[in-house]
Amino acid sequence: MGGVERADIANSNTHYRFYPFEVFLERQRDVGFRKVDLFGATPHVWIDAYEATDGKEIRKKIRNAGLETGVFIPEFSSMRYTLGSLGAAREKTRDYLKRCFEFASGLGCDVLVIGANGFSLDREEDERGLQFEESLSCVCAMARAFGMKIALENHFSDGTDMIRTIEDMRQCMSRQKEENLFVAVDTASVYEAKETLGQWFDAFGDRVIYVCLSNTRFDGARRYWGDGYLNLQELVDTLDGNGYRGAIGCDCMVREYLSAPWKADESTARMLDWVLKRRESK
Repeated sequence: MGGVERADIANSNTHYRFYPFEVFLERQRDVGFRKVDLFGATPHVWIDAYEATDGKEIRKKIRNAGLETGVFIPEFSSMRYTLGSLGAAREKTRDYLKRCFEFASGLGCDVLVIGANGFSLDREEDERGLQFEESLSCVCAMARAFGMKIALENHFSDGTDMIRTIEDMRQCMSRQKEENLFVAVDTASVYEAKETLGQWFDAFGDRVIYVCLSNTRFDGARRYWGDGYLNLQELVDTLDGNGYRGAIGCDCMVREYLSAPWKADESTARMLDWVLKRRESK
């Protein structure tokens, strides 16, 4: 009947940081996911400005588990490497990104989802804007060399991020004419900003190539499905109504989930199954 299918939706390893990568893969298979989005942070992946884990080895592990690779998400959250870095730190960030592209190439990914955080709040807005444009152009040039796409994601709760709202993204996309620059939408950030997923599709249409179905209590945290306030049925209906066929992920990261992360996955899987079966019965 068309529309979003369960096999289209990937789950992230973000909340499995206290468990081996093999445990993450096993649990995804157990709850019925067929794709995994990979967050490029320790302990599952090591990447810095000097060396990186072998993406081909990680790809082999994913395939051996009977799973497919979704998107790759470089780790900017530590502020160690960010698009807002200056001076020597900026050069190290670019070395880090080159390693990320090399890793993603071995992984078999063609989409990198990145955030635009780390921009110092004591600097003038125009100055931060010019730095952002220059950094983003550099990232897109790197991506072209690897035949990859960049999906720039909104992060409302991070005040150092240059893309927090629809208007931020609209201004960025109007200034940047890079053919390989696309839009990624995090639903928790969308609703924290008092926007809707439908408004993002109205604004950017088929430039949206990644949607992260993250839940929230409007506290800046990404909750699992069943532990937040968003309506998953409405989000899936919006994806279907816009004929969306791009990448879809699920991501949650709250500290209390880390001890038994599969419980979050089990709840998310139950809700996804319920929503999709309910749609089919209409």
